[in-house]
Amino acid sequence: MELSQAHLRYLLAIGELSQGKAAVSSTQVARVLQVSRPSVTRMLAVLAEKDLVTKERYGKIILTETGAALAHQLQAGLRDLERRLPALGLDLDREETAAVAGALASALPEHCLRKLCTTESGGTMGCATP
Repeated sequence: MELSQAHLRYLLAIGELSQGKAAVSSTQVARVLQVSRPSVTRMLAVLAEKDLVTKERYGKIILTETGAALAHQLQAGLRDLERRLPALGLDLDREETAAVAGALASALPEHCLRKLCTTESGGTMGCATP
């Protein structure tokens, strides 16, 4: 399954928002990603077509099993980036470190995204593959 950086950004946002909840709203996603609700609606259609999310009545968004697993792997990769950033000596606070890790992850080339999505057992979740 081929996923762009934008797809991954949305999956990460939905994954973060849905922790501990069954569903999130498109308004929440739009606010977190600082995009319009129509942009969220368009991207949700793409993610639903890839079987990564489902959209219920009243705009509630739920990650599918595949989407949740992929979001979890991406979150783990981001945490790893966040742990490594202080070694660069940039003197970033926690919020800045998270923002830089997210920006870096969204700008990584495909082969690096694959490594970011690598599971502990050495397999990949299939993100950003041709």
